Amino acid sequence: MTFGMLIAQSQCTPAGGKGGGVGGLSFLIMMLAMIGIMYFVVYRPQIKKRKALEAQVNAMKKGDKVLTSGGIYGTIAGLKDNIAVLEIAQGVKIELNKAMIARVLSEE
Repeated sequence: MTFGMLIAQSQCTPAGGKGGGVGGLSFLIMMLAMIGIMYFVVYRPQIKKRKALEAQVNAMKKGDKVLTSGGIYGTIAGLKDNIAVLEIAQGVKIELNKAMIARVLSEE
């Protein structure tokens, strides 16, 4: 049986013509359970990842290798308030917002 058939069958009235009234309550409980599962499977891990990245970005120091959200690899040459100065090649430096750093790579 498919999910739609189960819902349709739960809301059918018995032969006497009066519904039990339980179909709507069971549907509500099932939907709340699905929302709870989605929270723990999808939303909560994303929050943990975002917090871990924020901690890495805040702990960056000069000389760390990073990857930007635009796909540029570079080394931190300097840090200001919300700006990171990235050296992407010998003598080539760019400034970018710290929020644009996608990953802090391990030092090699």
